Amino acid sequence: MQKVLILQHMQENPKGFVGNLLDEYHITHEVIDVEKEALPDPTNYTAIIAFGGDQHVYDEHLYPYFTAEKVLLQQIIKQNIPFLGICLGGQLLAAALGGQVKLHTMTELGFFDVQLTEEGKRDPLFAGMPGYQKVFHWHEDTFDLPAAAVLLATSENTQNQAFRYGQHAYGLQYHIEVDDTMLNTWLYTPAMQESMLETLGRDAYQALEKERLSQMPLYQEHTRLMVKNFLRASSLIH
Repeated sequence: MQKVLILQHMQENPKGFVGNLLDEYHITHEVIDVEKEALPDPTNYTAIIAFGGDQHVYDEHLYPYFTAEKVLLQQIIKQNIPFLGICLGGQLLAAALGGQVKLHTMTELGFFDVQLTEEGKRDPLFAGMPGYQKVFHWHEDTFDLPAAAVLLATSENTQNQAFRYGQHAYGLQYHIEVDDTMLNTWLYTPAMQESMLETLGRDAYQALEKERLSQMPLYQEHTRLMVKNFLRASSLIH
């Protein structure tokens, strides 16, 4: 049976809109909580998607499960299993490939556009994109591009926004999975709201509340394109 493995790093960052699309395309998928559950044999899956979390890759002593996860990612690459790493998932892919993950000079938070490089414009993952992607950011860290990786997307604030390694391993610095339920969780759960307010200030926080209505449709249109392209590259849809 063709099946997608989903690696979840925190309850507040579930599969969201990406999960909705998997259901829409009738793709069987299994969610693993990497902190609490043993990682399965990746060769039992057609493709693997890793989502975000508030952990820092370089704090491996606090998150010992990152060690096993990076080994899993190295195995995925060797087996040429299609992989899509989102935010923390992308940082873990970079680290598994020898790229340094480090504290950024700023926190990116909110809706942004990332620009496709010339390689990105030609890459199957970004087919149909208008030269850029509407994304959602919430991250404090950034990563160095691993050796032999191809930079696919960049921005003024963060040079390395998306990359490919080999044929089918992709790392994104941004979120594509946010839906209204998830954004409500991030905006209004007390601890997360406090963190957002501390980062943005009240005016920018309130502006984000308002702009979600205008930004979400294009954001999810671009997510749909990317997920469909990933599923097609994984031979899960035609």
